[in-house]
Amino acid sequence: MTTRAVLIGALAAMAWAAISPYTDHYARLTWGFGWGALPAGPVAFAFLLVAVNGVLRAVRSRYALSRAEVLIVYCMLTIAAAVVVVHNPYALPIAAYPQYHARVALGWDTTVLPYLPTWLHPSNPERMSWFWEGLPKEASLPWSDWLVPASAWGGFALASIFAMLCLGSLMRKDWIERQRLAFPLTEIPLAMVGERQDATLRGSAFGQRAFWLGFALAGTLTLLVWLNKLFPAVPAPTLVHDVGQHFDNAGLPMSALSDVVVRIAPATIGVLCLIPTEVSFSLWAFYALFYAFLLVCGSFGLPPHGTQAMGSFNPRGFADYAGAGGFVLFSAMVVYQSRGAVRAGLRSLLRREREAEDRLAPMTNGAALVGFVLANGFMLWWAIRAGMSWWSFGLIMVAFYVSMIGTSRLVAAAGLTQPRPQVSTRWTVIRTVGASALGPRSLAMYSYLTMGFMLEPQNLAILYMMNSFKLIHGERIAARRFPAAAVITTVGALLAGGAGLLYVAYHYGAVSMECWPITAVPTCAFREFGNSLRSPERADNWLRFAMVVGAGVTLALFLLSSRFVWWPFTPIGFIVASVYHTNQHVWTNALIAWLLTTLVRRYGGLRLYRGLRPAFLGLVLGQLLIEVAMAIFSTTVLGARGLPSVSF
Repeated sequence: MTTRAVLIGALAAMAWAAISPYTDHYARLTWGFGWGALPAGPVAFAFLLVAVNGVLRAVRSRYALSRAEVLIVYCMLTIAAAVVVVHNPYALPIAAYPQYHARVALGWDTTVLPYLPTWLHPSNPERMSWFWEGLPKEASLPWSDWLVPASAWGGFALASIFAMLCLGSLMRKDWIERQRLAFPLTEIPLAMVGERQDATLRGSAFGQRAFWLGFALAGTLTLLVWLNKLFPAVPAPTLVHDVGQHFDNAGLPMSALSDVVVRIAPATIGVLCLIPTEVSFSLWAFYALFYAFLLVCGSFGLPPHGTQAMGSFNPRGFADYAGAGGFVLFSAMVVYQSRGAVRAGLRSLLRREREAEDRLAPMTNGAALVGFVLANGFMLWWAIRAGMSWWSFGLIMVAFYVSMIGTSRLVAAAGLTQPRPQVSTRWTVIRTVGASALGPRSLAMYSYLTMGFMLEPQNLAILYMMNSFKLIHGERIAARRFPAAAVITTVGALLAGGAGLLYVAYHYGAVSMECWPITAVPTCAFREFGNSLRSPERADNWLRFAMVVGAGVTLALFLLSSRFVWWPFTPIGFIVASVYHTNQHVWTNALIAWLLTTLVRRYGGLRLYRGLRPAFLGLVLGQLLIEVAMAIFSTTVLGARGLPSVSF
C-alpha cells in the first residue's frame, strides 16, 4: 500500500465530493454514480487509471501504477461514496431546515424547535433563507455559521464509519478464509486490472473475446436508451415496463399487483450470473410468493394496505415486518457464525493469548474491538448531549447494526447491489416499543439519525470495506495502512463535499436543486417527528407477531439450506421479498440470470459457464462505463442542465 496510491485515492475522493453537489444535485447529470454496493464512479475511475497506465508503461514505466495500487485507489473511492452520496446531501439540509421552515409553520416555535439541539443547526437563523433561496446581492457565503453544526454532524459520521471499519476488521478473516464467501462484486475491479502486475487493458478482461460480447450488448442498450431520452425519434428497446398500471382499476384480488415493475438492467443480470443459482432462484421465487400472499389476502377481501375496519392489520405491512424479523434473525445468525472472531479479539485484549501476526489484517482483533467500543462510546456521548436517553440510543443502534450486518452479508454472499431491509431502523424500534416511551427529544434524534445516516443501507461504508478487505486479501497487500487511508478519505470527502454543497446551495438556492434528497429528506424527517409528537405511534402487536413469524421462517430456511443439499431456497430471498428495490431492480434480473445460468450449466456444464463468465463481467462494465461516458459527454459537451441520467 504505497503512499502515492493513498494520495491519488484521497485527492480523487475530495475532487469527486467537491463537484458532486453541482453535477448530481443541481445539473442532475451524474445522479447515481455513487449509488449502491457497486458505484459506477469508482469503477469508471479505476478503468481510467488502467487505460492511462498502459500509456505510462510504454512512455515512463516508473510512473505507472501496479495492479495493487489501482485496487487501493478503487477501494478508497468506494468508501468515499458513503460520504458523497449519503452524509453530505442528507445531513446538511436537515441541519438547515427547521429554522427556515419555522417561519411559515404555525406553532413550530413552541412544538418542535424546543426539542432540537441548537448546536446541530447553523448559528444564525436569520440567514437560513440564503441556503434555500440563494445569496442576496453583494452578500458573502456565511461559512462561520456552519463551523459548529458541520463539525458535529461530521464527527458523528466519522465515528460511525470508524466503527464500521473496526467491525469489518473483526469479521474479515472469518468471512474470507473460514466461510469462504464469494464476494462477487470484487470480480468487477479484478476484471479491469487483469492478472498481470502492470495493470493494463491488454492484460485485463478487455483482451478476451467473450468479454466484448457482453460489453457490446450492454453498451449498445445503454447508448440507445440515452439517445432516446435526448432524441425520442431514436428507437430504443423498452427495458422498463410498469406492469402494475394494468391492474390499477382492477378489483380485488388483482389490484394487489398494481405496483409490479419489470426492469431489465444488463449490469444487474451480469452480477447475478456470478452468484450460486439457489440464491438467484430464491430472489425471484420469494418475490413471487410475496405477491401470491397478497393475492390470497385480496381474494378474502383484504386489500394490500388494509382498511379502517381491519384495524392495524394490513397484508403488506405484515409481510414487511416479517421480513424485518427475518433480517434480525439473519444478522444474529451471521454474528453467531463469526463468534470466534469476537472471542479472539477479547483474548487478545485481555492478553490471555498472543495474537498471531497477520500482515493482511488492517488491525489486530484486540485493536479492532477497542476501536469499536471507543467509536460507539463517542456516538453515545454525542447522542446524550443531543438530549437522547442512553437506552433509546442503544435501541436505534442495535437496529442499525442489524441492518448493517445483514446488508453486508447480502453483498458478500449474494452480490446484491441494492441491499436493504424494507422497514427502517426508526420504524422497527417505534413499532416495537411505542413512541411515547421514547420521549420527544429521542424522537427528534431518531428522525435526525435515521434520515441523515441510516436511511440508505446500500451505501454504508462497511459494504465497501468488506469488499476492500477481500481485494486486499486476494492481492496479498499489507493492510496496516488501510485504516489511515480510510480515515483520510472520509475526512477529505466530508470537508470537500460539505464545502461544495454549501457553495452550490448558497449560490443557486437549495430549492432549485434535486428534490431528493436535498428538500425531500429534511421534509420527511420533520414530518415524521411532528406526526410522532401529535399522535405518538403505539407498539403494534400484529407487527410484533409478524417479526416473530419472519424470524421463525428465516431460522427454518437456515436449517433446511444447511442440512439438505437439494433444498433450493435460501433465507436471502425471503428477507428481501417485499423490499422496494427488489420490485424495482432485482426480481426480473434475478429471473433472467437464473434461467441463463441454469440452462448454461445443464446443457454446457461448468466448462461453458466458466467460459461465459467474462461475458457476464462485460454486461456489468458495458452498462456502467457507457453510463459514465454519456453523463460526462452531457456535462462537458452538451452543457445542458436537467438532461436525464442514463441509469435504468
